[in-house]
Amino acid sequence: MKMCRKLLSALTALAMLAFTASGFLLDGATNSYSQFRKWGGGINGSLEFEFKTEQPNGLLLYTDDGGTYDFFEIKLVEGALRLRYNLGGGAQIITVGRDLNDRHWHKVHVQRHEERTTLAVDGQSQVRTSRGKDFTFGRFSTNSDVFVGGMPTWYNTKLTLLALPSVIFEPRFIGSIRNLVYADQEGGLPRRQETRPKDHRCDNGIVAGAEGVCIPQTRMLKGNSSDACEIRDPCQHGGICISTDSGPICECRNPDYEGEYCEKDKAPSEAVFHGAEYLSYDLTKKGGEPIVSAQDSVTFYFKTRQPNGLLFYTGTGDNNDYLNVAIKDGCLMLTMGLANGKQEMQIRPNKVRFDDNQWHKVSVHRRIQEISAITSFCRLSAVVDGVYADHSHIAGKFTMLSSSRLYVGGSINVRSLPGSRVHTNYVGCMRKVEFVADTLRLNLLELGRSGNDLIQVVGRLEYKCPSGETHDPITFTTRESHLILPAWNAKKSGSITFKFRTNESNGLILFNGGIRRPRADLFAIEVFNGHIYVHLDLGAGPAKQRASRRRIDDGKWHEVAFRRAGRDARITVEGFHTDFKTPEGSTSLELDGNLYVGGLGPPFTDVPVPSGLWTAVLQQGFVGCFKDLVMNNEPVDVSGYAREQDSGAIKTLCHATPEQCPSQPCLNGGVCTEGWNRFVCDCTETMFTGPTCGKEAATLNFNGSQHMEATMDQEQLTQTEDIVLRFRTSKPLGLLLITSTVQTGDRIELAVAAGRIRMALRLGVKDKKQEDKEKDKILMAGQNVNDNEWHTVKFSRRGANLKLQLDGQPPNRAETFGKYNTLQWRTIHLGGLYHQEEEISMTTTVPNFVGDIQQFYLNNIPYIELARSSSSDQSILGFPNIKVAAKFIKRATDNLHRPVTFRSKHTFMGMPMLRAYSSIHIDFMFKTREPNGLIMFNGGKKEDFLAVELVEGHVNYVVNVGDGPIHIRDTVRTNLNDNRWHTVGIRRPSLKQHTLMVDEDIVVSTNDGTGNLELDGILYLGGVHKDLYAQLPQDDVRSKHGFEGCLAGIDLNGESPNIMEEAVVHSSLVTAGCEGNTGQSQKCSQNVCANGGLCVQQWNAYTCDCEMTTFTGPTCSDESVAYEFGPNRGIVTYTHPEDRRPELQEDSISLGFLTTKADAVLLRIVSGTSNDYIELEIVEGNIFMVYNLGTNDHPLGDISVKVNDNQYHVVRFKRSGANSTLQVDDYNVQYSYPTGHQLHVFNSQSQIQIGGKWSKGKSKIERSFVGVISGVVVNGMRILDLAADKDVHTSIRGDVQLISNILDRHGSDSLQKMQQTPASGFPGVMDDLVFSGAGSGCNGDDEDECPPLPESGSGDDDLITPVYTPTTRPPPTAKPPRRQQTKEDGKPCDDEDCFPGSGSGEVTEDGGSTTTTTSKETSSGSSFVTTDVSSKMTEGSSSAGTGTHSTTTTADGTAGVGGGHHTSTGISTSTGTTRHETPSTTDQETTKYTTPLTSTEMRTTTTTERYIEPPITRPHPPPIIDYPAFPPTKNPRKRPERVSSETSEIVALIIGIIAGALIAIILIILVILKFKSRGDTSYKVEEHKNYQQQGPNAALLGAAAGSGSNTNGQYPLNGALRNGDKTQQMQQQAYAAQQQLAAQQKKRGSKDIKEWYV
Repeated sequence: MKMCRKLLSALTALAMLAFTASGFLLDGATNSYSQFRKWGGGINGSLEFEFKTEQPNGLLLYTDDGGTYDFFEIKLVEGALRLRYNLGGGAQIITVGRDLNDRHWHKVHVQRHEERTTLAVDGQSQVRTSRGKDFTFGRFSTNSDVFVGGMPTWYNTKLTLLALPSVIFEPRFIGSIRNLVYADQEGGLPRRQETRPKDHRCDNGIVAGAEGVCIPQTRMLKGNSSDACEIRDPCQHGGICISTDSGPICECRNPDYEGEYCEKDKAPSEAVFHGAEYLSYDLTKKGGEPIVSAQDSVTFYFKTRQPNGLLFYTGTGDNNDYLNVAIKDGCLMLTMGLANGKQEMQIRPNKVRFDDNQWHKVSVHRRIQEISAITSFCRLSAVVDGVYADHSHIAGKFTMLSSSRLYVGGSINVRSLPGSRVHTNYVGCMRKVEFVADTLRLNLLELGRSGNDLIQVVGRLEYKCPSGETHDPITFTTRESHLILPAWNAKKSGSITFKFRTNESNGLILFNGGIRRPRADLFAIEVFNGHIYVHLDLGAGPAKQRASRRRIDDGKWHEVAFRRAGRDARITVEGFHTDFKTPEGSTSLELDGNLYVGGLGPPFTDVPVPSGLWTAVLQQGFVGCFKDLVMNNEPVDVSGYAREQDSGAIKTLCHATPEQCPSQPCLNGGVCTEGWNRFVCDCTETMFTGPTCGKEAATLNFNGSQHMEATMDQEQLTQTEDIVLRFRTSKPLGLLLITSTVQTGDRIELAVAAGRIRMALRLGVKDKKQEDKEKDKILMAGQNVNDNEWHTVKFSRRGANLKLQLDGQPPNRAETFGKYNTLQWRTIHLGGLYHQEEEISMTTTVPNFVGDIQQFYLNNIPYIELARSSSSDQSILGFPNIKVAAKFIKRATDNLHRPVTFRSKHTFMGMPMLRAYSSIHIDFMFKTREPNGLIMFNGGKKEDFLAVELVEGHVNYVVNVGDGPIHIRDTVRTNLNDNRWHTVGIRRPSLKQHTLMVDEDIVVSTNDGTGNLELDGILYLGGVHKDLYAQLPQDDVRSKHGFEGCLAGIDLNGESPNIMEEAVVHSSLVTAGCEGNTGQSQKCSQNVCANGGLCVQQWNAYTCDCEMTTFTGPTCSDESVAYEFGPNRGIVTYTHPEDRRPELQEDSISLGFLTTKADAVLLRIVSGTSNDYIELEIVEGNIFMVYNLGTNDHPLGDISVKVNDNQYHVVRFKRSGANSTLQVDDYNVQYSYPTGHQLHVFNSQSQIQIGGKWSKGKSKIERSFVGVISGVVVNGMRILDLAADKDVHTSIRGDVQLISNILDRHGSDSLQKMQQTPASGFPGVMDDLVFSGAGSGCNGDDEDECPPLPESGSGDDDLITPVYTPTTRPPPTAKPPRRQQTKEDGKPCDDEDCFPGSGSGEVTEDGGSTTTTTSKETSSGSSFVTTDVSSKMTEGSSSAGTGTHSTTTTADGTAGVGGGHHTSTGISTSTGTTRHETPSTTDQETTKYTTPLTSTEMRTTTTTERYIEPPITRPHPPPIIDYPAFPPTKNPRKRPERVSSETSEIVALIIGIIAGALIAIILIILVILKFKSRGDTSYKVEEHKNYQQQGPNAALLGAAAGSGSNTNGQYPLNGALRNGDKTQQMQQQAYAAQQQLAAQQKKRGSKDIKEWYV
């Protein structure tokens, strides 16, 4: 009864409306809403009310026609008021206002007048017009009531009664509403609605309160005497407290918590999909409108073993609006369609798969921003596990995202879904699938589980994922990876079965031993030489039995079963049984140690290794897959142990990957062999070591009196040995190696004897006095090895079998005789004995070695490398004591293994997690000038972490393995930030020892803990995300920013990663190679130029190019000229002289600014003859660049960065043709390559406007900027500097004033903002190269010379444009093809033939065009071609634009930046209605160019390396840019000088009249043909243009250069556009009329490409 009373009280409290004198209050609880009488909207109805809230989202009002079509929905969306309505002709959306959640009253007024509907908020209004013929709002008799603040919950099961079913899921309004006024009768007058709900009824013991609200009799709300929630609010995790007479109750608003006080973690909604089940909704079948939003997101967790399957789909059912998310081949695949734009993304991290049966979190977000009346920008971003990310954008004509259909886990036909890249349903688990569309939030699995009417569940879904399955496979990826399980209990009898697969011939699979001396029982199973062996010792002696008939290292699954009872044992492999017995004396197996699976871990552990277990002696753990472990008929969840232990080196999946050796991963002559999903490099015959033979091997020099010795902590007994040693000597005699022990006379001796290699083996000498060298087993190899050349000797023993090999020659083999095959030893002597009379009773006739030794391995342990990184001053239990009297030598080599440069201290790279569970082995080299910076960080579970940083010029190493942090700092006397290379080595040779080696300095730290390092997440290199510095262990890690400098030779626990290719988080500020290797003051090096300036190397000095920095001065450290724009509107303009207006194919713009304004125009460039424009603007606090070259608007922006924060920001923009790049501060570069037919030239740039947009018609400044703008550089011109110098071409009007000392006025922090934003601020990579492959390939700006876009897949991609920051990864390959077409002659247009383009954003529809294209691809060898170019400029243009596509990838890019660009030439003709304008008159000018030409596969190709612009106006040579130069795409021209004579004018007039008549006839014919096939096309014309691709200051200086010289040199002649190629001309085809016209022309070598002659 008590629970019932509490429930009734809660429901009443949640549903209650608290009425006040100023309106009524809605608390947003589960049942919070108010219901009013029907609205008599009719045709001309009105509705108004006032509201006040502090919440940005919430449903204010809803009413509909009873569930058919018509509805009105008013809600708050991010502080803006949105009206969505439908009158039968399709839904309309009106959005008015912003920041309405300001706790002030706002008045809303909705007015209807037939097809027109107006929404007004506080006097600000917008109007929409409905489509159709009948504009009556439903039928009054069947219309629904008016609901305010929310919807009744009973609608959940009756969604068909709603015209907009999604309204039921809108968040409820929290706040106050008053003065609700509308007509509640059909044709009646508006009146104030009473707050009493219509036809209110109270049932089940609930009575109507005084205010018309149902209140339970059993529990009334508490009076005003006290408030239980104010006295004590017990609600946790955001729960809402509600006061009742019985005390407070809690409503849990956070869906992740539940309980009386919201204190319990709520089990997440889960579901298991087996391939036939899925969830869906289809609003079209329910007769409702789709869910629309300006932004939406989907988040979910998934876990699967299957590589393919549909995860999530939402869309409208057609190809115009959809989002498709799937797992394909183990990676995440996303496809999106919006309007006519299509986009595809793939998140495929290197060496990471998502079908690993681990939980992965996926977050996908889409957001639309309206840039202009006809152009919007949609950004798509996806993140997996918070690390692996990708994002892209689409621009086009769309306003909202729609969702009428949705699928989770599959559909009835996956293949038919738009954008589908998989054909199967999903198999696996999913958790917390949530779809959010603006304010709407749908927990899809929870809705399906609860039987909500919206969701259809197909199949029998299980709403609980299994925690773990015993048959989940695991993969051991390294020799040291292993699991530790409880001991196998098989004292009297027992059984073990398991399955495995591998292609490696050796590996220890299972090991369980006893630890109680003297008895040490043993059970082990190993793979040796491709066969299964079982070892069993019951205390009476070991038994070893081979169990397989054929080799099992074939990569297939094999099952092994072992059973024992007493002394009897049976081993079964693939159904083949082998029975054996153990020696007499014991029948009990005492296994009191742990069961090791996969190996014993790193060497020198405290686990006693039997001499007969050869894989354990040789340190060869198992590498391969393992599953289905069953001990004594009890399954063991090995994957669960893997997740709890070494989750880095043991993967909970099993996949066979392709062979890796074909990629030649081994460097410097290393020999590659295939392992299980890995490659193994044998570097023993090279000068290098490491996983890929990329690191210089440590080398010891012996002078005849020196040696190295390694003494084990106890006697060693072995039946197998592998010895590798590389040496160089000129002496015919010398002792290379000898082992010794004080207990016996056993030994192995390797020596140079008489110029040959001599091996002597002595076994079974129990008493040293019984030594007899005559009993030594001797093997000899080689001749004349004392030639002072490097030689590699390899010796191996397997019991009685011996093998000695030198330098890859055929080995010498032998066998020992006798019953002894165990070698006892404790000390290894390398290079000689301590002294000739050493008191170990050893006799050897060989003198000490003189020469060099490297690459010494004994049983796969690199003792020289150990000696180099360990200290002889401290001895650690279990670790050998190594003493070195010889001298380490460093070879004079410039070998740098995979160097990279971190160009900013505010960036980082993310690598896969460091695999350092039981041992740590890290090597790297660094060089920097910065004294501080975080080099490496990897967090872990609980308190575990590892960090390496520079602190005040010294290396600081911190590690925590669960026993508290361990700090080690180098003791080098000088600071290490000296711009020289330094070598760092970090080791954990034993569980209690940590070492740090910097150059020759070694520091050792010991601790009492024995924990393992349990890391998690990714390994950060060079820094971390800016928000993570505050979360680092503050007492241990001191860095506040990242590392700036070079890193090389990175070795991470047996792996040498290629950082640029294998990173999971990329940065455009990290580049391959090391910049500034010299460090000399007169040469370019890192940080010579401040603020990102580009260093330009000259003969004996350097200069800094500061164009793209917004700074100036010799080193780009001086502030540029700055102007402050006040609140009363102001603008700075620069106007090009009318006869010197540039016509550019490429633009570069940079500026810096501070502002708090969220919407403004920073800079605008307009055309004097067309509607071309470029506009840099702030939209909702984000930077956007919008440009139009005559087809359509191309927006490019970065919506992840807010710039209206009153901090100093720098914007850099580059354009080449229609392609462009944009960078804000040092965030990653955004880029765009529009698809379809695009124009490439900005016609007749006439004016540059700074601080706003000047409206000629209104004679005022629109979207004015308020703040400071500094360092504006447009195509090399410093506009503000010209304004400050009162240049005649500049003007200043309005509230603008010159300021200085921004640093002092605004503080240094704001100016450093541009350096405080990391390039990886959004996870994922931003390539900074612009590709023309997505464009039309048209190099000209005349539609006549541009054919239609080739079919997809032609592959004619080319690299066009560099940007400010160098690229970090190869560009993506999946982009549309491009072919550059050029036209040999063009037609001028008069005023009647030409009309302006669509640059203003207006759409002009006219007749279509018929285009015929024939192209000829040619091939030529590399050569230099000198070409005469004559230029006369006038041409017409028409084009149809399409959407803009852009993508930025975090997964591996696969396309290199190679080659050049392919250009195919051809002619296309087009006619249409045009408007003529009078062209300017120019004469021709001849200029010679020399251009290298290369070709590839029948394509005419121009390959351009780094191109340096010759000087034009600068006093110093231009910079050597550190990013790729612009490949040439058009003929550079200077402005032609006028050459005129009376005779030539008369002749030209006569010829012009005759040709004009012919052209008029031809045009009439073509126009008629054109109108027959006309389509919707926007045209653009270049009016009397000069196409002068001149330098930045050409407009100021004029074309003063003499004839025959290249006035700029910035755009060398494209070899594929050679005018003198008459063969190409003859092979081009067009309409017959054009062929006749072309026949009348002069030799094309003297004509301009875009010229019509008459």
